[in-house]
Amino acid sequence: MQEWRLINNKAYDGAMNMAIDEAIMISYKKGKSKPTLRFYTWNPHCLTIGYFQNLEKEVDLDKCKRLGIDCVRRATGGRAVLHQNELTYSIIVGEDNELMDKSINTSYKFISEGIAKGLELANIKVDELSKGERITREKLSAACFNAHASYEITINSKKIVGSAQHRNDGVILQHGSIVLDFNIDDLYEVIKTKNEEVKERAKRFTLSKASGIENEIGKKIDINSLEKSIVCGMKDVFKVDFVEGELSQYELDLANKLYEKYSSYEYNNKR
Repeated sequence: MQEWRLINNKAYDGAMNMAIDEAIMISYKKGKSKPTLRFYTWNPHCLTIGYFQNLEKEVDLDKCKRLGIDCVRRATGGRAVLHQNELTYSIIVGEDNELMDKSINTSYKFISEGIAKGLELANIKVDELSKGERITREKLSAACFNAHASYEITINSKKIVGSAQHRNDGVILQHGSIVLDFNIDDLYEVIKTKNEEVKERAKRFTLSKASGIENEIGKKIDINSLEKSIVCGMKDVFKVDFVEGELSQYELDLANKLYEKYSSYEYNNKR
């Protein structure tokens, strides 16, 4: 049975969260770390944009500053995600790991099955995983949660977990937001729209497609209990042992160097 490292939830700012994910990827590639499941939260709240998004075109940076919201570019693709009341996970593992399929879609489904099992263990009923919907130009906006990609986790047909995957030099990084309380108002305060009418229409559309666990089940979720349930769910699906650990000194030093990149305007505005 494989042994994976488990790094329990800690809060960092946006640049450091992205720097740590990349540091673990590099450490794994160099043979310095095991496959890793990490949980984290965001302090302050943060808007992450996909690797290929245009920052100034799609994000109101002045609003972000006024609301005290960080903004950082992810290594993964996809659209903008506002990280507030949520539990974020990341998985770093080799493409050659026997658990991981060469197909991004199949590996994405496998990881979603682990998360869904964890939610089930937490007595949170989710919809059956499906191939999602065809994402047309009309459905595509700066917001990630306004359309369902393949095998994303939903409740009442509304996305409550949004994930993205990146592969580099044989290493897989998948990270995603397990949303507890979905805040549509703050999201569309910091995402640019043409006018108020377009904003309100976009908000209504997104609310028909996205939500948070607490919004859908009508009760508060303890984030620590949720984390434990998801670890148990992944252990059941993956058939691996998770051993609690911390970042190595090598990873910490590397993350501190990478922090300069992720906190720089030049990197975040490079598209």
